[in-house]
Amino acid sequence: RNIPFLYQPTPSGDYWSLSSNRYFPPKVSNKEVILHRLLSLFHPRPFVYTRFGPQGAVATVRAENERFVDVVFRIHAEFQLNEPPLYPFWFTPAQFTGNIVLSRDASRVRHFHLYVPANRSLNVDMEWMHGPKEHENMEVDIGYLPQLELTSVGPSTPVLVYNEDGQFYDQRDLELSEEPSVFLQEDAEDIRWNSEISMEEAMRSLELKMYPFKKVPYYNFTEAFSRAEAENKLVHSILLWGALDDQSC
Repeated sequence: RNIPFLYQPTPSGDYWSLSSNRYFPPKVSNKEVILHRLLSLFHPRPFVYTRFGPQGAVATVRAENERFVDVVFRIHAEFQLNEPPLYPFWFTPAQFTGNIVLSRDASRVRHFHLYVPANRSLNVDMEWMHGPKEHENMEVDIGYLPQLELTSVGPSTPVLVYNEDGQFYDQRDLELSEEPSVFLQEDAEDIRWNSEISMEEAMRSLELKMYPFKKVPYYNFTEAFSRAEAENKLVHSILLWGALDDQSC
């Protein structure tokens, strides 16, 4: 169950730097389309490939049974906010993460949640050009984004509902105050998984896929010295403005 499906620029996971002097995303296709549509709900110009690696998205199955799977995902994407004649302004969240619970045939979505983690003091990178030369006319800052998320308010239901006589009605014709008439009993019940791992373990596997250097344990400043003393080793200290293991650094 390590990484059942993986979406990156190249099968080998090699990355390349892309120009900052751009305004509009390239045409998307295949697996890129759903990511582009989701992120377009935040802003009309999402780039599903960040300018710098690690790029793309990874996902893993956290839990499963005969009917449903719970898929945890991590997406590295960014937005270009300006239009000509203004110079490009890039808005790069640390990551988009979340999960989707859907039927095995993908016909139903039981739950969906996509969000930018806000558990760190810095979680968004901002870069903007103030002149025509990309490498000379670039300003950079980093900040905190308290909330950016998409979440489902209820499970999906089929648009057309058929009865035993083969007749159907369109649920879009229902009054807004009416509850969907199908699947309510199933959706009211908790899902019992046949096999599962914790959310933390699932997210950790995605983190390692994006950042292989995380296979080496890192410790905070105070813990590092007690650990070094216990193992009779030296301390290698790294000071960063931001986090090394997300896109906001």
